[in-house]
Amino acid sequence: MKKIVLFPVFIFILFGCKSSSNESTTSNLKTITQNLPSSTSSVDLTNFLEITEVIKLNTTDSSIIDFVNKVLIDEDLVFIKGGSSVFKFDKQGNFLGKLSKKGGGPDEYTNLTDLIILPDQKKIWVYDSNQRASFQYTYDFEYEFDYALSYPLLGLELLESGLVGTGGYLNVLDKFSGLHFFAGSNLSTGYEFSKSELNFNPEKAKYLHINRHDFFSKTIGGVNFVNSFNDTIYKISPDFSVAPEFYIDFGNKKVTEEELVGKDYTSIVDVFQYINSSEKSFNVGNIVNLEKILLYNFFNQGRSFLSLFDKGSDQLSSGQKILFSYQDTTVLVDFSEEVSFGSIGNNQGYMVLPSESSVLGDSQSIFNVKDGDNPIILIFKEK
Repeated sequence: MKKIVLFPVFIFILFGCKSSSNESTTSNLKTITQNLPSSTSSVDLTNFLEITEVIKLNTTDSSIIDFVNKVLIDEDLVFIKGGSSVFKFDKQGNFLGKLSKKGGGPDEYTNLTDLIILPDQKKIWVYDSNQRASFQYTYDFEYEFDYALSYPLLGLELLESGLVGTGGYLNVLDKFSGLHFFAGSNLSTGYEFSKSELNFNPEKAKYLHINRHDFFSKTIGGVNFVNSFNDTIYKISPDFSVAPEFYIDFGNKKVTEEELVGKDYTSIVDVFQYINSSEKSFNVGNIVNLEKILLYNFFNQGRSFLSLFDKGSDQLSSGQKILFSYQDTTVLVDFSEEVSFGSIGNNQGYMVLPSESSVLGDSQSIFNVKDGDNPIILIFKEK
């Protein structure tokens, strides 16, 4: 039986304690009041989302993926960031190859931090936070060149006017900020640092961590970015205009700064022990922001919850289980850290379900999978 591993824990400190000029534009900011649902409650996706494709990834010794960190799709090709490798499949799930050049040679990365594809050019960019450089490969994983950004980043996304990155808790240009913009048009001519947004207090770097595998989420007219320390979802336009779009209000069930800073915790374990015993919620994680709905997850007492916000009715549904329809059958699975989701653009998203019986239960037969198989990728769109 293949052992399921949880996705990596990144330190991600992005509390907007200083407001930038872009943050002051709050006329379109939507507040979502988030209560803690019961552990038996479920989010019914049936009336909102349609599963358009189910990709059952072929399982071989070379293609085994313990956890899917990020999914990128170009027509019939599926690229997956998993661990230290980039996997390539087609939409039928056939394994087509793997990029795993971890070694530090001239054409090798040492740490696969983030992944970008350029469909028009059929190129892949691998960002290596250790070497602070982006490596360009063809879709056939042939190395072409690399470019040193010279900045330590945990996530990177391509905009029309340049690159946007997040350094997480790291200090970039002697300034702790959530977002950094690099102006330029392509990797061969390079990108130059331009400006930063969303300053934060570095003291908090000692206290809060966040589970996330995809820092930027494609949405209509730009990308979204979650500032987990003020529970705000920002929209970044193609010219790097940053504006708050949603505020997730946990009310008196939010972990506050005063509960964390200056308490002389000896380790992050002590911090989590406190948080998990406090019945308070924290860390808005990955999101999918579609035209009609917003999906996001958050954590409470070590458990992961999913929320669906209906923009038309302002109704919120949250739970630790998800319900959806596939082949005229209702599927109910537990939502946990083992289930990941994200955006693929064009008002579509994906959800990754481990094939294990501990997650799918009796639904293994519906998808025709068994323990030890690679995860299943569900592609969905709005109804």
